[in-house]
Amino acid sequence: MPGRAAVGCPNRPEKGFIMKCFRRNETQRAIWTSKVKRFNWIPTNTSFLCKVHFDANQWEKTREDGSRKLKHNAIPTVFKHVRAKYKRKIPLERFPIPKKRK
Repeated sequence: MPGRAAVGCPNRPEKGFIMKCFRRNETQRAIWTSKVKRFNWIPTNTSFLCKVHFDANQWEKTREDGSRKLKHNAIPTVFKHVRAKYKRKIPLERFPIPKKRK
């Protein structure tokens, strides 16, 4: 069963999304893996990314049969589903409570 490589991506082939297999070329596979940014993860032959993760200029022109093919040098660059890191608020400046006089 194919595995989606992008963490949190809800797109699936059942919903009509085109899924693209990770490249077999080691150099391109390494580039794709670095773009996915998953810690300690190695793609398998069943790892896929959906069409949403590729800019429009990464695709060849639509064929006569209506299908689309990725360019041979395509690199996934769109990962909108990844949340931005939470930016920590600056701590408030606190002062010690004054001691009561007896």
